[in-house]
Amino acid sequence: METASSSSLIEKAQAICLQIHPWSKTSHIVTWLTPGFGKVTTVVKGACRAKSAFLGQYDLAYTCELLFYRREREGVHAIRECWPVCMREPLRLSWRASSLAAYLCGLTARSTVGAQESGGVFRLLSTALDALAEEKPQDWLGFLLWYETHLLRLIGFMPDLTLCPICHTEEHPWFRFSLPSGRFVCEHQSGRGTERPDNMVQLHQGVRKLLIRMGNASAPFPIADPDSVRTGLIRFLGIFYRFHLDLPLSERNVMLELLQG
Repeated sequence: METASSSSLIEKAQAICLQIHPWSKTSHIVTWLTPGFGKVTTVVKGACRAKSAFLGQYDLAYTCELLFYRREREGVHAIRECWPVCMREPLRLSWRASSLAAYLCGLTARSTVGAQESGGVFRLLSTALDALAEEKPQDWLGFLLWYETHLLRLIGFMPDLTLCPICHTEEHPWFRFSLPSGRFVCEHQSGRGTERPDNMVQLHQGVRKLLIRMGNASAPFPIADPDSVRTGLIRFLGIFYRFHLDLPLSERNVMLELLQG
Protein backbone atom coordinates (compact mmCIF):
# COMPACT_ATOMS: atom_id res chain seq x y z
CA MET A 1 0.00 0.00 0.00
CA GLU A 2 1.28 3.45 -0.90
CA THR A 3 2.15 6.11 1.69
CA ALA A 4 1.29 9.76 1.28
CA SER A 5 3.92 12.44 0.91
CA SER A 6 3.74 15.83 2.58
CA SER A 7 2.83 17.48 -0.73
CA SER A 8 -0.12 15.23 -1.62
CA LEU A 9 -3.79 15.08 -0.68
CA ILE A 10 -5.89 11.95 -0.45
CA GLU A 11 -8.85 12.03 -2.84
CA LYS A 12 -11.77 9.72 -3.54
CA ALA A 13 -13.48 9.48 -6.92
CA GLN A 14 -15.31 7.14 -9.22
CA ALA A 15 -12.94 6.29 -12.05
CA ILE A 16 -13.09 4.37 -15.33
CA CYS A 17 -9.98 2.37 -16.13
CA LEU A 18 -8.75 3.62 -19.52
CA GLN A 19 -5.32 2.04 -19.92
CA ILE A 20 -3.02 -0.39 -18.10
CA HIS A 21 0.70 -0.49 -18.83
CA PRO A 22 3.46 -2.53 -17.19
CA TRP A 23 5.80 -0.52 -14.95
CA SER A 24 7.89 -3.39 -13.68
CA LYS A 25 7.52 -7.17 -13.43
CA THR A 26 4.92 -6.80 -10.69
CA SER A 27 3.61 -3.25 -11.04
CA HIS A 28 1.31 -1.29 -13.35
CA ILE A 29 0.80 2.25 -14.53
CA VAL A 30 -2.97 2.76 -14.72
CA THR A 31 -4.75 5.67 -16.42
CA TRP A 32 -8.22 6.56 -15.16
CA LEU A 33 -10.95 9.00 -16.10
CA THR A 34 -12.65 10.74 -13.18
CA PRO A 35 -15.50 13.29 -13.27
CA GLY A 36 -13.83 15.86 -11.04
CA PHE A 37 -10.11 15.45 -11.68
CA GLY A 38 -10.13 14.54 -15.37
CA LYS A 39 -7.49 12.04 -16.42
CA VAL A 40 -5.55 10.58 -13.51
CA THR A 41 -2.48 8.36 -13.82
CA THR A 42 -1.48 6.17 -10.87
CA VAL A 43 1.29 3.69 -10.19
CA VAL A 44 0.07 0.41 -8.66
CA LYS A 45 3.09 -1.21 -7.04
CA GLY A 46 3.00 -4.96 -6.60
CA ALA A 47 -0.26 -5.25 -8.54
CA CYS A 48 0.69 -8.65 -10.00
CA ARG A 49 1.92 -10.27 -6.81
CA ALA A 50 -0.04 -13.28 -5.61
CA LYS A 51 -1.15 -11.63 -2.37
CA SER A 52 -1.67 -8.12 -3.72
CA ALA A 53 -4.73 -6.28 -2.43
CA PHE A 54 -5.23 -4.98 -5.99
CA LEU A 55 -5.64 -8.36 -7.71
CA GLY A 56 -8.98 -8.41 -9.54
CA GLN A 57 -9.88 -4.92 -8.33
CA TYR A 58 -9.41 -3.15 -11.68
CA ASP A 59 -9.36 -3.97 -15.38
CA LEU A 60 -9.94 -2.18 -18.65
CA ALA A 61 -13.41 -0.53 -18.79
CA TYR A 62 -14.12 -1.18 -15.09
CA THR A 63 -15.66 1.65 -13.10
CA CYS A 64 -14.02 1.70 -9.67
CA GLU A 65 -14.03 3.66 -6.46
CA LEU A 66 -10.53 5.09 -6.36
CA LEU A 67 -8.57 6.41 -3.39
CA PHE A 68 -5.34 8.12 -4.39
CA TYR A 69 -2.81 10.62 -3.17
CA ARG A 70 -3.08 13.60 -5.50
CA ARG A 71 0.12 15.51 -5.95
CA GLU A 72 0.07 19.28 -6.06
CA ARG A 73 1.83 19.07 -9.41
CA GLU A 74 0.28 16.86 -12.05
CA GLY A 75 2.10 13.65 -12.83
CA VAL A 76 1.88 10.05 -11.66
CA HIS A 77 -0.09 9.81 -8.43
CA ALA A 78 0.15 7.16 -5.72
CA ILE A 79 -2.83 4.86 -5.29
CA ARG A 80 -4.12 3.84 -1.88
CA GLU A 81 -7.12 1.63 -2.65
CA CYS A 82 -9.56 0.78 -5.42
CA TRP A 83 -12.49 -1.57 -5.73
CA PRO A 84 -14.88 -2.24 -8.63
CA VAL A 85 -18.41 -0.89 -8.68
CA CYS A 86 -19.21 -1.85 -12.29
CA MET A 87 -17.16 -4.61 -13.94
CA ARG A 88 -19.11 -4.92 -17.23
CA GLU A 89 -18.35 -8.63 -17.48
CA PRO A 90 -20.40 -9.19 -20.70
CA LEU A 91 -17.72 -7.21 -22.57
CA ARG A 92 -15.40 -10.20 -22.09
CA LEU A 93 -17.82 -12.45 -23.98
CA SER A 94 -17.73 -10.54 -27.29
CA TRP A 95 -14.47 -9.82 -29.10
CA ARG A 96 -16.10 -7.04 -31.11
CA ALA A 97 -17.57 -5.34 -28.03
CA SER A 98 -14.35 -5.66 -26.04
CA SER A 99 -12.26 -4.34 -28.95
CA LEU A 100 -14.53 -1.32 -29.40
CA ALA A 101 -14.54 -0.68 -25.64
CA ALA A 102 -10.73 -0.71 -25.65
CA TYR A 103 -10.67 1.72 -28.58
CA LEU A 104 -13.08 4.13 -26.88
CA CYS A 105 -11.06 4.03 -23.67
CA GLY A 106 -7.82 4.65 -25.55
CA LEU A 107 -9.30 7.49 -27.59
CA THR A 108 -10.62 9.11 -24.42
CA ALA A 109 -7.24 8.77 -22.72
CA ARG A 110 -5.53 10.56 -25.61
CA SER A 111 -8.19 13.30 -25.83
CA THR A 112 -8.49 14.32 -22.18
CA VAL A 113 -6.18 16.02 -19.69
CA GLY A 114 -5.67 16.01 -15.95
CA ALA A 115 -6.82 18.53 -13.35
CA GLN A 116 -9.92 19.41 -15.35
CA GLU A 117 -13.61 18.79 -14.70
CA SER A 118 -14.66 15.97 -17.01
CA GLY A 119 -18.13 14.98 -15.86
CA GLY A 120 -19.59 15.12 -19.37
CA VAL A 121 -16.91 12.89 -20.87
CA PHE A 122 -17.19 10.52 -17.89
CA ARG A 123 -20.94 10.16 -18.43
CA LEU A 124 -20.48 9.70 -22.18
CA LEU A 125 -17.94 6.91 -21.75
CA SER A 126 -19.98 5.26 -18.99
CA THR A 127 -23.07 5.27 -21.21
CA ALA A 128 -21.16 3.87 -24.17
CA LEU A 129 -19.48 1.09 -22.16
CA ASP A 130 -22.77 0.14 -20.50
CA ALA A 131 -24.45 -0.08 -23.91
CA LEU A 132 -21.67 -2.29 -25.28
CA ALA A 133 -21.92 -4.57 -22.25
CA GLU A 134 -25.71 -4.79 -22.14
CA GLU A 135 -26.58 -5.27 -25.81
CA LYS A 136 -25.00 -5.39 -29.23
CA PRO A 137 -25.32 -2.13 -31.20
CA GLN A 138 -27.50 -2.26 -34.29
CA ASP A 139 -24.72 -0.54 -36.21
CA TRP A 140 -21.22 -0.98 -34.78
CA LEU A 141 -19.71 1.65 -37.07
CA GLY A 142 -22.48 4.13 -36.31
CA PHE A 143 -21.79 3.58 -32.61
CA LEU A 144 -18.11 4.48 -33.05
CA LEU A 145 -18.85 7.60 -35.11
CA TRP A 146 -21.50 8.73 -32.62
CA TYR A 147 -18.99 8.47 -29.77
CA GLU A 148 -16.24 10.27 -31.68
CA THR A 149 -18.63 13.11 -32.54
CA HIS A 150 -19.85 13.62 -28.98
CA LEU A 151 -16.34 13.38 -27.56
CA LEU A 152 -15.30 16.27 -29.83
CA ARG A 153 -18.25 18.31 -28.58
CA LEU A 154 -17.47 17.68 -24.91
CA ILE A 155 -13.77 18.55 -25.16
CA GLY A 156 -14.54 21.74 -27.08
CA PHE A 157 -13.38 20.74 -30.56
CA MET A 158 -16.69 20.24 -32.36
CA PRO A 159 -16.49 21.62 -35.94
CA ASP A 160 -18.61 24.66 -36.75
CA LEU A 161 -20.97 23.36 -39.46
CA THR A 162 -22.80 26.64 -40.06
CA LEU A 163 -23.20 27.49 -43.75
CA CYS A 164 -22.81 30.92 -45.31
CA PRO A 165 -26.01 31.87 -47.22
CA ILE A 166 -23.89 33.58 -49.87
CA CYS A 167 -21.19 30.98 -50.53
CA HIS A 168 -22.87 27.70 -49.61
CA THR A 169 -25.98 26.84 -51.59
CA GLU A 170 -27.74 23.66 -52.58
CA GLU A 171 -26.45 24.15 -56.13
CA HIS A 172 -22.92 23.54 -54.83
CA PRO A 173 -23.04 20.39 -52.68
CA TRP A 174 -19.26 20.36 -52.04
CA PHE A 175 -17.85 22.85 -49.54
CA ARG A 176 -14.29 23.69 -48.58
CA PHE A 177 -13.62 23.16 -44.87
CA SER A 178 -10.71 24.84 -43.07
CA LEU A 179 -9.08 22.54 -40.53
CA PRO A 180 -7.25 25.29 -38.57
CA SER A 181 -10.39 27.41 -38.07
CA GLY A 182 -12.75 24.45 -37.82
CA ARG A 183 -15.34 25.98 -40.16
CA PHE A 184 -16.28 26.31 -43.81
CA VAL A 185 -14.37 28.69 -46.06
CA CYS A 186 -16.36 31.69 -47.28
CA GLU A 187 -15.25 32.91 -50.71
CA HIS A 188 -16.72 36.40 -50.28
CA GLN A 189 -14.77 37.25 -47.14
CA SER A 190 -11.43 39.04 -47.11
CA GLY A 191 -8.38 36.81 -47.01
CA ARG A 192 -9.92 34.18 -49.27
CA GLY A 193 -7.46 31.88 -50.91
CA THR A 194 -4.84 32.35 -48.18
CA GLU A 195 -5.43 28.91 -46.66
CA ARG A 196 -2.79 26.30 -47.39
CA PRO A 197 -4.28 23.54 -49.57
CA ASP A 198 -3.17 20.83 -47.13
CA ASN A 199 -5.12 22.60 -44.37
CA MET A 200 -8.42 22.25 -46.21
CA VAL A 201 -10.69 19.34 -47.07
CA GLN A 202 -13.71 19.04 -49.33
CA LEU A 203 -16.86 18.17 -47.40
CA HIS A 204 -20.08 17.04 -49.04
CA GLN A 205 -23.45 18.39 -47.95
CA GLY A 206 -24.57 14.86 -47.10
CA VAL A 207 -21.60 14.33 -44.76
CA ARG A 208 -22.32 17.64 -43.06
CA LYS A 209 -25.97 16.69 -42.47
CA LEU A 210 -25.00 13.27 -41.10
CA LEU A 211 -22.47 14.83 -38.72
CA ILE A 212 -25.14 17.25 -37.46
CA ARG A 213 -27.52 14.35 -36.85
CA MET A 214 -24.78 12.50 -34.99
CA GLY A 215 -24.11 15.51 -32.79
CA ASN A 216 -27.80 15.97 -31.97
CA ALA A 217 -28.53 12.30 -31.27
CA SER A 218 -28.73 11.35 -27.60
CA ALA A 219 -27.99 7.71 -28.49
CA PRO A 220 -26.27 5.88 -31.37
CA PHE A 221 -28.38 5.07 -34.41
CA PRO A 222 -27.97 2.93 -37.55
CA ILE A 223 -26.61 4.92 -40.49
CA ALA A 224 -29.03 4.65 -43.41
CA ASP A 225 -27.16 7.12 -45.62
CA PRO A 226 -25.37 5.98 -48.80
CA ASP A 227 -21.99 4.29 -48.36
CA SER A 228 -20.27 7.31 -49.89
CA VAL A 229 -21.67 9.58 -47.15
CA ARG A 230 -20.69 7.19 -44.39
CA THR A 231 -17.19 6.83 -45.85
CA GLY A 232 -16.97 10.61 -46.08
CA LEU A 233 -17.78 11.00 -42.38
CA ILE A 234 -15.26 8.31 -41.42
CA ARG A 235 -12.56 10.12 -43.38
CA PHE A 236 -13.46 13.59 -42.12
CA LEU A 237 -13.49 12.66 -38.42
CA GLY A 238 -10.16 10.85 -38.81
CA ILE A 239 -8.54 13.88 -40.46
CA PHE A 240 -10.05 16.24 -37.87
CA TYR A 241 -8.82 14.19 -34.90
CA ARG A 242 -5.35 13.89 -36.38
CA PHE A 243 -5.09 17.62 -37.13
CA HIS A 244 -6.43 19.04 -33.86
CA LEU A 245 -5.43 16.37 -31.33
CA ASP A 246 -2.40 14.88 -33.10
CA LEU A 247 -3.85 11.39 -32.75
CA PRO A 248 -2.37 8.53 -34.79
CA LEU A 249 -4.86 6.87 -37.09
CA SER A 250 -3.34 3.37 -37.07
CA GLU A 251 -5.46 2.10 -34.17
CA ARG A 252 -8.57 3.69 -35.62
CA ASN A 253 -7.95 2.08 -39.01
CA VAL A 254 -7.59 -1.35 -37.39
CA MET A 255 -10.81 -0.77 -35.44
CA LEU A 256 -12.67 0.25 -38.60
CA GLU A 257 -11.51 -2.90 -40.39
CA LEU A 258 -12.71 -5.06 -37.51
CA LEU A 259 -16.12 -3.42 -37.36
CA GLN A 260 -16.66 -3.53 -41.12
CA GLY A 261 -15.26 -7.05 -41.55
